[in-house]
Order: sequence, then structure tokens, then C-alpha cells
Amino acid sequence: MKKLIALIVVCAMSFALFGCGKKDSGKSSGDTTKATTQAKDDEDNGSKGASGEDSVKFSQKGEQVIFSVDSKFELMQDAWLGFIPGTKGYTKEGEADEYDVLYAYVDNVEKKSSENYQFIFDTWLFEGLEDGDYVMVLCDSDDESVGKVLFYMPAKINSGKVTLDYDKIVINK
Repeated sequence: MKKLIALIVVCAMSFALFGCGKKDSGKSSGDTTKATTQAKDDEDNGSKGASGEDSVKFSQKGEQVIFSVDSKFELMQDAWLGFIPGTKGYTKEGEADEYDVLYAYVDNVEKKSSENYQFIFDTWLFEGLEDGDYVMVLCDSDDESVGKVLFYMPAKINSGKVTLDYDKIVINK
């Protein structure tokens, strides 16, 4: 996973050096969508659907995509949110870590207890991914011996734009 980030950074620097411009993401600053949870069990031993309590907010501000995760989740300093190709759900951090193609660590570890966690991605990172189906996962730690996937949900990436299927969020217990 660390090698992938290094490769992405090198590619980004190369693009910047040679003057390749960024594509317009097609979203205006302030576009916000919400994901919610419910207490209905499914076959994954998780919860799916919506009950009115916000879990994830997705917005774009300028050249950044920001995922804000509810403070009710207990995250360690090395928590990460990432994207994995395909449609398979995950429960183990080690397995999700093996297949992720894009991730960000929690940005505001030193937050107040009532503040939501933030994960920040540059928009051009999504432009580098192939169009198709993905799964977005939240892992409470990057340590496979203790880390767990707290939730996952289907995502589609098309021309660098992310669409999350909030109706199919699965909270692992």
C-alpha cells in the first residue's frame, strides 16, 4: 500500500511538472450527500440501510473530496478510509488493505470528542482510477493484527467522479 502511494505521488509530481491540467470534477463546492445506518442485521453480520443518524458526509471543496465520519466510531491514529475495486464486502483490515487502490488516513486525529473524523482526498486521485464498481471501506487502524473494517458501502467511479450507494452501507459489528 505504501508503494502505491509513492507511485501516485511520483506520477502527480510528473504531471504537475509537465503541465498536465486537472479535469473539472463537475461538482460545485458544497455538494453534500449523507449516509445513514440502521439496526437491521443482514447475512454479513452487519447493519444496512438508513435510520436517520448520519454516519458519513461526502463533500467536495475546491480540489479536495472530504469524507466526514461520525464521531461515534472509535478510530485509532492510523485509521484509514479507502477504495477497493469490485463489489465484495470486507470485515478484516488486512484483507481490505491488501486490495485497496486509494486510501487516506484520518486527517484530524487531534479533534474534539464531538467533532467528526475527516478523510481528505485530492480530486485528481479519483481521476487516476479506472471507471467501475468499488467498495469504500473505513478501517479503525492500519494494523492488521488489531484493525477492523467498521463499515463499507458500494461506490462507482466514472470519469473521476465518485457516487456512493448510501442505501447499501454495511456497519460491521
